[in-house]
Amino acid sequence: MHRWLGCVLRERSPQRAVVEMPVRAEMLQGTGVVQGGLLTALADTTAVQLLWPDLAAPRTMIGIDCQMQFLAPGHAEQAPLVATATPLRVGATIAVAEAVVTQGARLLAKGTFTFLLRAQRGAAN
Repeated sequence: MHRWLGCVLRERSPQRAVVEMPVRAEMLQGTGVVQGGLLTALADTTAVQLLWPDLAAPRTMIGIDCQMQFLAPGHAEQAPLVATATPLRVGATIAVAEAVVTQGARLLAKGTFTFLLRAQRGAAN
């Protein structure tokens, strides 16, 4: 899905991931603002980009909770959307990341994403 959205990873370390997404006309609601589910998808994609690369093989992660707060609308004629994710907690079985979505200097949304960390099915323990 991140390819269809046009997401581009701009920065990544264990402490921070930054993903940029352009706004296209088909991403807008009838009122001309970016649909909230797309802001959520961008924030979730960024949280995954933050956590996934540091999982030790053969571990995997599964999203188990997502909470978003929408604070301002995004618009097509302005700068691209940028999500920045940081870890809140990375444990043996649970990881929690926070992601904020901005457009230029405006904070559009903030979310918390929780993932279950476990051995990949079919992998030897």
